[in-house]
Order: sequence, then C-alpha cells, then structure tokens
Amino acid sequence: MIPRPQTIEPTYAEGSRVRVTQHVRVGHRQWTTAFEGTVISESLRPIGGMEMGAKAAALNQPTLRVRSADGEVTVVALDGGTTIEVLN
Repeated sequence: MIPRPQTIEPTYAEGSRVRVTQHVRVGHRQWTTAFEGTVISESLRPIGGMEMGAKAAALNQPTLRVRSADGEVTVVALDGGTTIEVLN
C-alpha cells in the first residue's frame, strides 16, 4: 500500500515577518545562521530517494519558504536546531 502524502496546519501566517535562526553542531564546533523575511508558505517536503521506493512518500520534513527584503527566496528545513521569531 502506498501511503498518502501528509499535510500540516500552518504555524506561521502567510505574510508574517519572521527571524529564522539555525544552530548546527559539528564535533565541538557550533555554527549559527540567521535571516529575516516574510513567510510565503509552510509545507512538508518528501525526503528520501528513488532507492526508497514508495517509502519516500511517507517520510516528510517540515519546511518554511521565506522571502527576504531583497527578494531572495529561501526554503528552510525546520528541525530541533531551528528557532523562529515572529517580528510583527
């Protein structure tokens, strides 16, 4: 049986200004990145590859699509190391 794609209830309203901060730890080092922008959408993207077959449809990662002030669009994979502040 092929699983159905998952859907999520949006946490951040479209058009909200947000600051996204991510912390990545590698060994004893930690990198921090941050940016601000306007929420375009929030969704789930499938993860996995063709080698996973139908399982790829069952594994999803939450993402946030944000447009910065200069027009650049960034898609952020949300995980435990991500902090999002609403700036409105």
